[in-house]
Amino acid sequence: MEFMLTEEQQLIEDTVARLLEKQWDPRRDQALLSADVARLPLWHELAELGLLGIALPEEHGGGGMGPVELTVLCRRFGRDQLRSPFLSSLILAGTALTCSPRGALRDQWLRRLAAGEATLTLATLEDGAGYDHHHTAIEGQRCQPGYMLNGRKRAVMDAAGADAFIVSCRLDGELALVLLAPETEGMAVAPYAAFDGSSLATLTFNDALLPEEAVLARGAEARAALEAALAQGALAAAAETLGACEGALERTLDYLRLREQFGTKLARFQALQHRASDLHADLEMLRSLVSGAAQSLIHEPSHADAFAAMALAVPVGDRVCREAIQMHGGIGMTLELGIGRYLLRVNALSRLLGDATYNGQLYLERMEA
Repeated sequence: MEFMLTEEQQLIEDTVARLLEKQWDPRRDQALLSADVARLPLWHELAELGLLGIALPEEHGGGGMGPVELTVLCRRFGRDQLRSPFLSSLILAGTALTCSPRGALRDQWLRRLAAGEATLTLATLEDGAGYDHHHTAIEGQRCQPGYMLNGRKRAVMDAAGADAFIVSCRLDGELALVLLAPETEGMAVAPYAAFDGSSLATLTFNDALLPEEAVLARGAEARAALEAALAQGALAAAAETLGACEGALERTLDYLRLREQFGTKLARFQALQHRASDLHADLEMLRSLVSGAAQSLIHEPSHADAFAAMALAVPVGDRVCREAIQMHGGIGMTLELGIGRYLLRVNALSRLLGDATYNGQLYLERMEA
């Protein structure tokens, strides 16, 4: 398998790195919630460069590129600690839209997403479902204009600034994906901030009116679209975790080379060398699995390797980022240094897209299938 970036993929990484270096400072912008980033000039410049819609179809203004290019982008976001609606809007919601049946509503929103004119988010998690995005208990009741929805969706990413929501529910006994605007009658959005600076929200439906034309997909088509979105999201989260680990370890090694104790550089202490080499080995294993999953998503309909990558990313991300803080000593705990933000982000991703056990189970189920 080829793990080296092509010339085009390297250009994507270099472009994003230069852009973030100029326009993003995680220490300066630490008070910003992820949803707020969509209103910054940085977001619109990413759209103008064609990077926001990198995985969206070309006929709708997207880049038409594949999972490999997506992982390049997400790795750089993780390394530079960019909090944004990219995962929720362009990956989860964007993939669900792309895999839904063709229609004017779908095409309109895909074009707006690629142009950076709007953000969407995917609302799937429900109370009592744990990490299971496939569990859908909200049932639409037939009424004259369409359906009435009652229930609640929790931990909806970047809902505070979203222009619309793609919601999973059941209509006439089968799974459906529907698109609702924030001003939908009977729907309430209660936003709150997560511990990593992400913007989350709870959606409550109290006889919320769902018109028939808002239905994007039903039955097998809805299941396929949701599965593709979750697999793409797992790969993107694993790639972002990889980037966060790379950034944390790189900064830690630089610190060990500079800091002295008892007149000796910390990097010369054998115990710290062994710990750093163990972390490097963990990163190489994760890097291989993320690269392999990106390649397999191009060809494998089961999406199994994407969930395997996320299953490994959760423990590796937690271990590498905790070790980075510990090897910095007391200064590693300070907000000003910011090394702890890597840990906050990788733990937030594992709580939104599932822990190692959950993603490992998804991998096994798809391999057996």
